[in-house]
This record gives sequence, C-alpha cells and structure tokens, in this order.
Amino acid sequence: MTDPRWVRESGEVVYDGFTRIRRDVYRMPDGARADWDVLDQGDTIAVIAFTPHGTVVLFDQFRVGPQRVIAEIPGGAVDPGESPREAGVRELREETGYRAGIVVEAGSEWSGANSTRRQHVLIAADCVPEGPPEWDELEHGTVREVPDAAFFAHLLSGELSDAGVALRGLTVFARDANVDVGLEPLQRRVRAMLSGDAPAAGGADDLGRRIDDVWAAADEEKPDELRAAMSGALAGTPGSDPRALFERASVEDFLGEEAAAIPLYRAALAAGLEFPYETQARIQLASSLRNVGDASGAIAILRDVPPTDPLAGAAAGFRALALYDDDKAVRALRTALAALADGIPLYGRALRAYAAEVRSRPRIRVISVAVVMRDGFILGELYPATTVRPAFLRAPGGGVEPGETAEAAVRRELAEELGATVTESRLLGVIENIFDNEGRPGHEIAYLFAVSSPELDALSVDERIQVLDGETSVGWYRLDDLHPDAFPFYPPGALDLARGQG
Repeated sequence: MTDPRWVRESGEVVYDGFTRIRRDVYRMPDGARADWDVLDQGDTIAVIAFTPHGTVVLFDQFRVGPQRVIAEIPGGAVDPGESPREAGVRELREETGYRAGIVVEAGSEWSGANSTRRQHVLIAADCVPEGPPEWDELEHGTVREVPDAAFFAHLLSGELSDAGVALRGLTVFARDANVDVGLEPLQRRVRAMLSGDAPAAGGADDLGRRIDDVWAAADEEKPDELRAAMSGALAGTPGSDPRALFERASVEDFLGEEAAAIPLYRAALAAGLEFPYETQARIQLASSLRNVGDASGAIAILRDVPPTDPLAGAAAGFRALALYDDDKAVRALRTALAALADGIPLYGRALRAYAAEVRSRPRIRVISVAVVMRDGFILGELYPATTVRPAFLRAPGGGVEPGETAEAAVRRELAEELGATVTESRLLGVIENIFDNEGRPGHEIAYLFAVSSPELDALSVDERIQVLDGETSVGWYRLDDLHPDAFPFYPPGALDLARGQG
C-alpha cells in the first residue's frame, strides 16, 4: 500500500547504463526533504527447471560482482509486452537449450527496498534438452543437472543470487492445494525436498544404504565375501532388476573380472536403468570394454551421454582414452580439451577453438579396407561435405595394428565399426594413396579385400549402418553414380579393382 505522508516531488535519471538510476526527491512525513537513489529496473524471471529423472537444471556462469563462477537458476529479463510465463519459457530455452513441460507461476517479490523490479519465479516440470543454448554475446557458461537434494543444499549455501525467490517459489508450489493433477508427482517431490527427505545422489532408501554399506567395506582381496555381501544387500530384489544387475556388474568390475561385468552392465542398461546409475553404468561398461581391448565398443557406449549430464566430463575423459586406444589420437585430444573447456569460464572459448584446429601429424599409415559389391552397388562410408571440401565416400575399414596381418585387420575393423562378421576375404590389391587432407599431406598404403558378410549381405539398398566408433554411416551406392570429379570413392583406384573382380 502507499503512504500519503510520503510525497514524491521530482525525479531525475542520473545514470543510464546496464542499469538505470533515478534520483527522487521526497517530502517526508515530518516535512523534511530527502534525495533517494532508486534502481529503475524492469522485472525478471527465474525458472526452477525440474527434469523427469530427479534433477534440476543449473547454469554456471562468471559474475563480475562476486568475480567468480556462480551456479544459477536459469532466467533473465522480462521483455516489454511479455508475460513472466512467456519470458521464463524463452529464457530457459535460450540459456540452457531445455524445453519446459508444464509451467506454473509461483509468485514474485521485490528485488530490493530501492528497486522498481519484481522478481518472478516459475516452476517448470518435465524439462528436457531440445537443442543447443542460444546465448547472446555477454553469455558464456556451462549447463548441467544436479540431483534434487544437491539443488536444495545449493539454495541454502548462499552461493547463488536467486535463492530467496527460488525458496519462495518452491514453498508456494508445495502448499498449493489446487495443483493440477499432472503436477502432483512433482509437488510430492518438492515437498520431500523442502522437508529434507529428498533422496541424495546415489539414493538414500533402505536398498541404497545397504549397498553403500557393502561398498564401504569392499575388499578386492576377499572376492567371495564381497559377492556374498552384495547378494545379501540385494536380497528381495528380483535378479532382473536393473539396479541389482548394475551392482552385481560393479562387483565383478571392482574385482577385475571385466568379462563377467560386461554382460551384466549391458543387461542393466537394456532393463531400463535410471538416473543417476545409467550414466555410471555407461562409463563403467566403457572402461571395462577398453580394458578387454574393445576400444570401439567403449566409444559407441559413451556417444550419447548428453553434455548436461552431471557425469558428462567423466564420460568425455573415458571416451578420450578409448579414442586414443583406437588410434584416434587427434579426436581423443579434441574430446579431452572440449571437456576441460566446459569448466573454464575465462579461456573456455579459446580452448575449444584451439581444439578444433588440432590436426594429426603427417605420417604414412597402413590401412586395410573392404570392397563389398552387390548388383551394381558398392558399400561406402559417407563423409559429408564441409566448408573446404565436397562429400566423398570411403571403403570401410581402418588401420593395421603392429603384429597384425592386413586380412586380420579388415575382419577386426568391420566387426568393431559395423558389427559385421567376415566369412570370406580375398586380397584384390594394394594401393598407395597420397592426398591432401584439408591443407595437410596424407599418405596411406591401402590393402583392399573383397569380403563377404551375412550382416552386410542382409542390408537393403535403402538402409544405413551407423559406424559404432565414429560419426559417419555406411550404405549402398550405385557404381554408375560415382566419379572422381563429382562424388569420389577412396582410396583412388578402388573402384577399378572392384569392377575388375566380376
């Protein structure tokens, strides 16, 4: 309410920059006059973005006041003519790349005693990544998810700027007696958070506590005792339960029995293992695959871990190791540098730019590739066009490892890259390929094999296979459509050998 005893006699803008300051002159109740500096600010919106799997979205960015990176709730200014709801949905999408599901307005409060700003807060349910963030020139940071309990602890830590309005919004939402039926699960989740009953990352239920107790006492020198203790902790849990499968896999992994752990990890993921254990299982499975020599399989397992996952950095580290083991040193370095850049606010952009410029050192490489033909078509791995070169095709295959024959290499490469079994192989010839790789010299000695494979024979003309350890795919291409000057097929001369074989 207003107080008629306070009379604003004049107002003058004394500063108009990133914020606007107005100096108002008031006649106070006792008749005296006083100058007051008023922050003339527009309204803002803060969005508490809940995902479907027990986490909340945060945006880490450098703030010049504290002079440090602050883990903040997504939000920003409410533009003229925009409602707080519209602004919140827009800001969430622009800052984080997440799309909001159901959105609830949870009120607002004044920013300060000398500010015209109202700080609005939204509760957003079922938020999922929809695309990359759309930052303006002043925005740089890292988008990530944290478990509910960690988010609530963060609100109480004093290490963010919108904690007050966030706690107010959560309380309003938790006490709403008329919440939409579709939001009741989220309301229960928020009530648990406010009461301190929200499960911590890793779980605080009875099963979780029993499992934690097992791991606290784990001794790799006593494998039988560890297996028995985990079986006791999982008593009453079906053997097909994804969490049970994951914990049993972790035991075998801990004991160095990767061959036993791998199928259990795969079974846990196939059974629908949920956050946060799904990413843990992916990382541990990839590590086990790498340890048994299947680097390509490790790369494939870690391909789909989103950058917003709390364990994205760890996943990138293990993927870099697998890429290095798979003789992809440049991609390994790029992956590791990009993951490192995500946690560096001041030099992250420069580090990403330098990572993108990393190129392999010139060398002569021995490769072994497959020539697979059928009814006037040839199997090719497509490399899409870039700004510096057109699209081209390449015979599937890869590098020959030390101590490995070229024939063994082509069989291994097709298994690792395409999941294909080679039943027959015949050497067609050896081609020396000297080429320009986007301004850098390339030199290969290529062994070409005509191969037969039941999996590739069953591939229809309009189907494609994703390369398991890369970003490319393989499909059938009509021989008559390929030409060195239009749509080349590498290594050069491979098509001549292929046409000559029939």
